[in-house]
Amino acid sequence: MKRPLALFAGVLGAVGALALLAVVLLIAVGGWRFWAPEPPPDYGAAPDFELVDQNGETVSLSDLAGRPVVLDFIFTRCVAVCPVMSAQMERVGRGLLEGPDEPDGTRFTKVSISLDPEHDTQEVLAEYAAKRGAPEGWHFLTADAQETTVSLARDGYKLAVQVNTGDPANPIVHSTRFVLIDAEGHIRGWYDSLTPEDMEKLGRDLGTLLGS
Repeated sequence: MKRPLALFAGVLGAVGALALLAVVLLIAVGGWRFWAPEPPPDYGAAPDFELVDQNGETVSLSDLAGRPVVLDFIFTRCVAVCPVMSAQMERVGRGLLEGPDEPDGTRFTKVSISLDPEHDTQEVLAEYAAKRGAPEGWHFLTADAQETTVSLARDGYKLAVQVNTGDPANPIVHSTRFVLIDAEGHIRGWYDSLTPEDMEKLGRDLGTLLGS
């Protein structure tokens, strides 16, 4: 009886070895994708724009194609949520850089669009960016008229905006959400910059788009 049992055990061992080999081959040919993070939903093409940044350069969304973009709407006179939003934007993507010497924005771009362009001229935005130590990959954009950027936020990116509130300390009330746009210019999600869980999800989704 020992010999059949030994033969049976040998067969089981061979089957086990073949199964392990199959798993290894599956991983080698791309089976790891079954365990890869789920990519964020695709909400369709993001509205394009053509605005002026803090350096006086004209920037459009199509100019930024090829890398993901994290976008928000702020204004420099804001004393309520905007300073917090800009601080959160500074933190976006930390840990996703390729090396310690790689500048922020090499693999993705940050965009902050002013809802108060009459005040937020190129010079004002340049000063604001300098105070924040904004890297080259972070564009602060303005327009000729408030209607342009308010419409872009409200109608284009589906973000709430209320202007002329009557409160001198808070003349514009607006959404605190960030928008994630992929390298092809498609919206992949909205994230509340004041909610830690949303910011964590933004980091994960951005990392997925970057293949990190």
